[in-house]
Amino acid sequence: ALPYSSGRCCLCASLQCLSDGGAARFWTMAFFGLTALGPQNYMSSLLKDNLLVDIFTDEEYDDAYNRVAVDGCLKGEAELTAVLEKVYHGEVPSAELKDFIDLTPIAEDGTITRADFDATVAMMRVKAKEFVSSQHQVLAGACETSSSEVMQTNLRRHTRNKANPTDKYSQPMMTSQEYGWHQSGEDLKTKRAAKMSCEETQYAAELIKCGVYF
Repeated sequence: ALPYSSGRCCLCASLQCLSDGGAARFWTMAFFGLTALGPQNYMSSLLKDNLLVDIFTDEEYDDAYNRVAVDGCLKGEAELTAVLEKVYHGEVPSAELKDFIDLTPIAEDGTITRADFDATVAMMRVKAKEFVSSQHQVLAGACETSSSEVMQTNLRRHTRNKANPTDKYSQPMMTSQEYGWHQSGEDLKTKRAAKMSCEETQYAAELIKCGVYF
């Protein structure tokens, strides 16, 4: 049977997963292929600093590299980004892309060898495992308090969080957050339009200005 199927809410399940061996349970589910049913911890999977590198196989990285590389090498950060976008099937999370670029050595002629690329993927996989095993997601940017007492105090005093949900998560966690999620400050401004009056109203207004109160 799948864990956390006893009817508890998603929040309780996520917190329980983090508190009693969530990392080991995640890798066990990955071994049996159960992660295809969805992430073990939905909240942490949406964190902007979450690492997705371990979702993909070595064959997927090899295939993407061979499709982009010329003469067995990549030319700079642009082609490295192109390889990762093929692996990730779209835009790579900004924090993860930055880690890839920072860890990948670039030769003096601006090329990236296959060995260096494979070494970077291996280092990113280690970093992803450490992220899960150390439960670092609990202390990531989404967590602004370290105790329930402080959290309750902030709620009573209506203390605002330091960061908005859009700054913490890559996409809405609930359907109610989808409204306004992608809106910018310009979208939230009220559009004003001049009041238009009909000819009869304009005529009556002119009469009032002349002292005729009908």
